[in-house]
Amino acid sequence: MSTEYEVFDFPEIKRGPEKPLVLGPAGEVFDFVQTGESNGGKYLFSKLTVPPHVGPPPHIHHRTDEWFYAPNGGFSIFMGPNEFPDLDITPGNGAEKETVSMLPMRPKELLYVPRNYTHGFVNTSSVTQEMWLVWTPDTPESSILPYFMNAGKVVTSKQEIAEPDFMSRIRLISMARDYGINQSADFWDFVQHVVEDRPDWLPSDRRATLLNLIHDEIEAQA
Repeated sequence: MSTEYEVFDFPEIKRGPEKPLVLGPAGEVFDFVQTGESNGGKYLFSKLTVPPHVGPPPHIHHRTDEWFYAPNGGFSIFMGPNEFPDLDITPGNGAEKETVSMLPMRPKELLYVPRNYTHGFVNTSSVTQEMWLVWTPDTPESSILPYFMNAGKVVTSKQEIAEPDFMSRIRLISMARDYGINQSADFWDFVQHVVEDRPDWLPSDRRATLLNLIHDEIEAQA
C-alpha cells in the first residue's frame, strides 16, 4: 500500500451552541462542535474521543454522507464497494455480504463515505485517539444527533470514558432504523471477507465540497 497521501489541514470551525458530551453506544465520547441548528441544516460536526480498539460495527447511513478525519492517525476505516439504497435490504439479508477494505488512516488524512455504503471504524492503536466526523445534511428529517443523544449517555468530561451500559448497547441496534441507519450487531453480520488494501473504487475525499460546506463557520472564526 502506498504511503503517499495528501494531508488535509482541517480548519478551525466556530463552535455553535453548547451540546452535552455524550458517551456513544459504541464506546466513544462525542463533543458536538456544530449542528444543523446553528448552520442552517448543512452539517453536523463532532470531535470524538475513542479508546483503544473501540469503534462502531459495520453500518449504513441512508440519510447522510460522512467525512472521517484522523488528526493523529491511529484508526482503520472499513468500507464496502456496494450501494444499499433500500433500508429493507442489507448485506446478508436480501443481498450478499460485503467484502470490505480496511483503510489505515494516516495523520491528518481525510476520507469520505457516501450514504448507502457499508462502513465503520476502529481505533487500532494502543492509546486513546481523536476522530473528527462530519455528517451532511443535518436537518430535522436527516439528523442522527438524536440517535447518539437517546442511545448514549451524557457525561461531564471527555476523559469520562467507560464501557457503555447494557441498554446503550441495545439501543445502538434498536434505535438505528428510526434514524435511517442499518446497524449491525457484530462485524461479521454484514461482512464476508476483508481486504487489507486501498481499492480502485475508493471515493474521492471531496475536500473541496467539505470546505465549501463549512465555509461560513471558517469565516466567523477568522
